[in-house]
Amino acid sequence: MQIEPALNHINIFTHNMDRLIRFYGDILGFKIGYRPPFSVQGSWLYLQENPLIHLVKTDKPVLNIEPAVNHFSIIGKGMAEFLELLRLHNVAYNIRIVPEIEIHQVVVSDPDGNMFEVLFEGKEAKGVNIETYNG
Repeated sequence: MQIEPALNHINIFTHNMDRLIRFYGDILGFKIGYRPPFSVQGSWLYLQENPLIHLVKTDKPVLNIEPAVNHFSIIGKGMAEFLELLRLHNVAYNIRIVPEIEIHQVVVSDPDGNMFEVLFEGKEAKGVNIETYNG
C-alpha cells in the first residue's frame, strides 16, 4: 500500500453552515460544489475541482474549547493581497515566522473558532506589514 503525500479534505461540524460557507468563500475563495446525498445535512466547499472542506450541520453550536485537531494549513501566494482581504473583512490574524526556513504562517480563525494557517514564502513578506491585526 502507498499513501499519497496530500490530505484529501477536512471535515468541520458547524451549527451555522451559511456563515462558514460565506467566510470560506469570501476569505479563501471556496465555492459550493457537488456533495453526495449523505443522511446528514452538509456542504462541500471546493477550490478549483477539489472538495477540500466538508461542512456538516449540527443541531447545536460546537464548542471548540480544546479541539483534538488544532488547525489545518494551506499554501498561499499573494501575501499582501491576502492580508488586505482579511483587513477588508475585519478578520483578525497574526503572523508567525518558522525558524530557519522563513515560512510566514498567517494564522486566522473562522467564525466558529476553527483555526487555520495560510503559508507564504518568506520573500512574499518583503515590504509587507506583518504586525498582528485584531479585527
